[in-house]
Amino acid sequence: MEFEIVDQPIRFHLYGIEGVVENQQYGPVGLGLMNEMWQLVKSAQIPNTGINHWVYLTDKRMFVGVELRTPQQSTVPDRLQPIEFELPRYLKHVHVGPYQELPRKWRSLHAELGRRGEETGSPSLEIYGHHCDDPAQLETTILICLQKTN
Repeated sequence: MEFEIVDQPIRFHLYGIEGVVENQQYGPVGLGLMNEMWQLVKSAQIPNTGINHWVYLTDKRMFVGVELRTPQQSTVPDRLQPIEFELPRYLKHVHVGPYQELPRKWRSLHAELGRRGEETGSPSLEIYGHHCDDPAQLETTILICLQKTN
């Protein structure tokens, strides 16, 4: 499993919807948030990148959002909330394959980080490439926030 540890900060400014995840049901909750977010973005005809970002926050919360091309507060529906954050140091892995394999991939990545003595932080996220019909070719970028080393 290939991944890299990146020591250069990456910053995100997204608009979307936050929700609470009960019983580890990240997939169903994320899909619901994503569908609601896209309905709002499309109905308001807001220019965007078309890339889904699933952000895993603390306290069983998640945020599903998209980068807007020219965010003007007057055109953004109230239900779409902004979130801005930076990952100062993180693991980056590109998963190629079906979305159903993502939970197993996360477990593997966390296990490898534990073996290396790395401590994870928050938030972490999945960035979904544009959809294709072949599940074996789907690309999802996983970014896991890591604690700074001294």
